[in-house]
Amino acid sequence: MIKVADARIGTCILNRGEPAKVTQKERVTVGTHMHSKTRLVVQGIFSGRSEVLTLGHHENLEDIEIVNKKGQVVARIPPNQLQIMDLVSYDTLTATVPEEQFVKITEGSVVTFIDVQGKLVVLESREGKA
Repeated sequence: MIKVADARIGTCILNRGEPAKVTQKERVTVGTHMHSKTRLVVQGIFSGRSEVLTLGHHENLEDIEIVNKKGQVVARIPPNQLQIMDLVSYDTLTATVPEEQFVKITEGSVVTFIDVQGKLVVLESREGKA
């Protein structure tokens, strides 16, 4: 748990059960005789939707850890997901891919993905082969 005042741009939090990244932060005053608050703009990692949160500085947010993994090779392409093979441990993982990325990926492509709470999402693919 972190305080709203300690959140920075790029901090990953849990918002309504979905991992989200803080994209903007500003201090605002709501009303004439009220205390200042913090306005956070967060973007969902899986959905991509942005949401504005206005919270008190002392309120708590649940922060989450994102594990970045890079340089993994696509082993097989089922209809909606990719099977990715780790080149170090040879583990096979299943990841979801946004539709615009799915068209560009072929078997043997090198992809970058993130692991958030056990769910893998492909962020980008590179032209190079492993």
